[in-house]
Amino acid sequence: MVIMENSLKKILLNRKFSSVEYMQELSQWHQLAIDSLSAALNEFYLHSSRQQDWHKWPKSDWPETWEQRVLENLKGTQSNLEKGIENYKNGKVSTIRSVSGSVHNIFRNLDNFGWGWWSHLPSSYRQDFNDKLVKASKIATNIMDTLSDYWKDDEILNERITGPIDEKDLRRYLKPGETL
Repeated sequence: MVIMENSLKKILLNRKFSSVEYMQELSQWHQLAIDSLSAALNEFYLHSSRQQDWHKWPKSDWPETWEQRVLENLKGTQSNLEKGIENYKNGKVSTIRSVSGSVHNIFRNLDNFGWGWWSHLPSSYRQDFNDKLVKASKIATNIMDTLSDYWKDDEILNERITGPIDEKDLRRYLKPGETL
């Protein structure tokens, strides 16, 4: 097996992280997080008769707050992701770069909300939501850093920053006539 040179790997990672396909992967993971949050809210409400009166909790812990603020914001972000991908296909980079920054910072925004209602569900619901949002955020960071030319030195090669790098997959981004 031929080992890929770091200089070529950097070029291919830049191509991958700025590809429509990768942006669509971001959109898919983000939508899965929305679906996961919706499922958790539905589960909470389905069994709400077993819950104490959650309206005595801080308002930030209410499931309604998550439904009205978090879920609606995520849906708006999803719409902007889809618009950003379409704009990118037409040569406009700013929309996808901006919305990728929003997804990158998603957990900072979620710090404004209490997670109390989640404790009344099996932990798998919160874990599923978190895992999908983490994946979306990681992809968004790679897109944002690439489109904004934020990568310094060999940071793009650091899997702690980018996530796992699959050299076999990167070969898809070779242009005709390019070789390892």
